[in-house]
Formats: sequence, structure tokens, C-alpha cells
Amino acid sequence: MNGRSFGSVLDACAANYGRQEALVRGDLRLTYTEVMDGIRRTGRALRGLGLEPGDRVAFVMSDSLDLVNIMYGALWAGLTIVPLNARLQLDDHVYMAKDAGARALAFNAYTAERGHGILERADIEFAIATESADVPSRGTLLSDVMAGQDGGPGAPEVDPEFECWIQYTGGTTGFPKGALHSHRTFLTAMLSCAFELDVQPGERHVHCAPLTHSGMAYFLPVWMRGGTNILLHGFDPALLLDTIVREQATSTLMVPTMLYVLLDEASIGDRDLSSLRTLSYGAAPMSRERLEQALDVFGPIFLQGYGQTEAPMQITVLNKRDHLLAAERPELLSSCGRPVTISEVRIAGDDLSLVPDGDVGEIVVRGPHVTLGYVNKPEETAEAIRDGWLCTGDLGRRDDDGYIYIVDRKKDMIISGGFNVYPGEVEKALSTHPFVAAACVIGVPDEKWGEAVKAVVVGREGTDPTPEDLIAFVKERKGSVMAPKSVDVVEEIPLTSVGKYDKRALRARYWAGRERAVH
Repeated sequence: MNGRSFGSVLDACAANYGRQEALVRGDLRLTYTEVMDGIRRTGRALRGLGLEPGDRVAFVMSDSLDLVNIMYGALWAGLTIVPLNARLQLDDHVYMAKDAGARALAFNAYTAERGHGILERADIEFAIATESADVPSRGTLLSDVMAGQDGGPGAPEVDPEFECWIQYTGGTTGFPKGALHSHRTFLTAMLSCAFELDVQPGERHVHCAPLTHSGMAYFLPVWMRGGTNILLHGFDPALLLDTIVREQATSTLMVPTMLYVLLDEASIGDRDLSSLRTLSYGAAPMSRERLEQALDVFGPIFLQGYGQTEAPMQITVLNKRDHLLAAERPELLSSCGRPVTISEVRIAGDDLSLVPDGDVGEIVVRGPHVTLGYVNKPEETAEAIRDGWLCTGDLGRRDDDGYIYIVDRKKDMIISGGFNVYPGEVEKALSTHPFVAAACVIGVPDEKWGEAVKAVVVGREGTDPTPEDLIAFVKERKGSVMAPKSVDVVEEIPLTSVGKYDKRALRARYWAGRERAVH
């Protein structure tokens, strides 16, 4: 996508597919011409407020037409977007808005209270509300600033190397880091998604993952192919199934926790879901046993993407054909696939040198979609990007056929009695137990071992797993070093805002009062 800005690509979509259906939200249906009218008027309104390329527009909004107008209107106008995940805490949002130096903040009716909370603590020049009742004293109403603006084509000229997107990491330690992307890196990632996620002409994609997070992987690629983006207000399994049937949706994307809930939806067997040809999943590891169950329910329509905020949206892909091959090679269901076309990936040692196939090292990647660096964090940028390689912080291994297997997060590794224990390996073993619905493994302080392996487990409905049985189960399959020294059976495991196990919160329960948590 060298030489193109985000605005020019949006204009091209409207020119190519003007009368086709572009967006569905409940009873609202808009063509490309109609939806681009709103995007362009929003973009021109933002510039009319005095915002210029390089200025940053933060927004905390639920999926809606207003979100589409703000997000893509700002991008069309050459401004920099700063999406704020609505599930985060106020302190996180305030930190992000200040760190990014946001000049504008937008919010809708569902997030108005949070928007006002951010404005009270952050020095933001422009506030934009979507409902008149929510307009703050120094703010304006979105419809008012859009009124009278031109909705015709003609995106401002912007250098493709200029910044356009800051996405904050959803990490579980320390302060969030804002990964900065240019029009070139962002559009390259979107074009890769269109190809690697098998987006077809006329695709009808139903969004149940937030557009401010993983849902972004499909939105523009669907428009690039003349398809329709179908928005939901949050994830509801019954509503999702109803929408797939009503809209004859052809694809959707979920994090594993969503898919588990969907598989447990009682009515799933009563629906004709034959229109669905792609079900993408990612953002967190998925239980192999649950994936096998999903394949039985939906058929061979699964596609897994592995990526990071710093290298969106993909580093590797386990495609549909790979899922079919798993009938003869079941271990492939534990893989995150092979590198996508634009990603150069290696398993590296601490000096970035290649490690032999089968050995564990850090997954590093380089390519045209890798972040420009972290906002206001030169030291962290230098640590993460070395000699052009993005160090992902994920430990993995490569097999002889080039498939990558994620072992664990580097920072999550437990050193127990001098041995390296990878929690992900223990979690995978526990997930095969018939009484286990979910499992999270952390290191806890121990006088004898330094760190001891602890498993936090949610039992399947109607079962009563015991710590002794689970410890013996892992010991038989992984050996005594990997076996948990203790197991807590709980009702639920805390999750981060992006659906991953919140290991920071879990560790805090056991490391309280200690001088430091080893990891």
C-alpha cells in the first residue's frame, strides 16, 4: 500500500461499490455512498474544529454508526486515532489520553459517564458527544459539527509514512504502551488481513468482537472486497446466532472465551448456519479439545490468526486447510500456524540468532506492518525492536514443516527449583481433563522451590474436580517438574479487557506483602 493514505483507500471503496450494502446495525442499512457521506462529513468537521494531521483523537465508544464515523472520519481526514477499549478502568483511559496527548475525545450514550470522567482528569481541548444530554460544558454534539459539511470525495493528501493510529497494549503488567502505526503499516496489515483471512467479494461479516480491538482486523478488509459489515452491540450468543441466520453472514471473528460460550449455547443445534464459511479466532490460546468440538459443530471453517498490537493483525495463520490436515496430524490444532506472506518470522535466542527446529526460543518478526515504536517510550522501543526485529515476548518452537507452536509468554515462565516451567504447557495438559472447563497457571512464592507451580481451575458444570486428582493427572502426562504443587478450584478466572486470563490479578493474591513478584 505504498503511496496510499487511509482516506484515499476509503474513497476508492466508495467509488467502486457505491450502491452496494456497506453497513448493517439492527434495522439500519447503509450503502457505501451513504456511509462514506457520514465518514467524510465527520472528517471535515474534525478538521473544522482546528485539528490537523498529527493531532490525536481518542474515543471510548460502543460499536455503532457513530463509532464508525468518528474512527474512519478521523483516519479519512489524516488525523491519528486513539481507540480506548470501553472495558478498561478509568485510570487506564486517563493515562492513555494523557500519554497520547489527545486533543479530542469522543464518546456515545453508553460511555458518556466514562467520557466525562476522562475529561475531568485529562487536559483535552475538544469533547464530542453523540447525544445532546451528554454534551459537557466545553464540548459539542457530533451531529452539530457534521451539519453543513460536504460529504463528497477528496481526502486530504497525507504522507503514507505519517502516523495514523495509536493502539495501547492490553498487557497485564506495568503501564500500557501505545504502539504507533503509520498509514503504510496500518494499510499493509489490512491488505494482509484481506488475503490471509480469506475475505471474499461480497463478504458478510458479523462483528461480535469490538471494532476498537480485534474486530478491526476485518472491518476495512471487508470493505476492500465490497462486502458488508454487520455490527452487534456486544457479544450475546443467541443474538449472534440469530444474526448469522437472518443476515446470511459468511464470516465472524471471536476470542476463544466467546467461542466456548457459543458452543455451550443450548440453541446452537437448532440453527441453519450453513452460510458461515469462515470462523476466525485468536487473541489468546484455545483449548485443543474445545477446538475439536467446534470443528464437529461448524465443520472445517476455522482459521486462527496470531498477531500483536505491535504487528497487527497477523504474524502467523493456521488456515482452513491446516485445520483439515489436523485429522491426520492432530498436533496442528496446538499450533498458531505458519508465517503470513508479509511476516518474516524466526525462533531466536537472546542474541536474535536462530535456534534449531524443535528448540524453544523467542518468536521475533519483521515486516512492513511492524510498529514504528511506542509513544513516549524510547527505551521500551529499543528493547522491543532490535536490528529491525520485533521481539514479541512469546516463547515458541518451530517444527520441520514451518509450523509455529507458542509455548508461553517469556515473562510468565516460572523458575521452580532451578527448572523452567512454561505455564501454557501445564494449562494445555489440564484442559484435557474431563472435569476442567478452564485453567490458568501461575508461579507463587515458596520457601523450598523459590516459585511453586499453582493452577487455578474452573470445573465443568456438574463435576467436582479435586486438587489431588488434577495434580496427579498433570504429573502423569508432563512429569513432576511441570505438575502443580497446588490447585485452587474457583467459580471463575478474572479476565483482562481483551479476554485473556488476568495473571497479574491472580498473582497479586499470592504475592501480596512480598518485596517482589519474581515474574
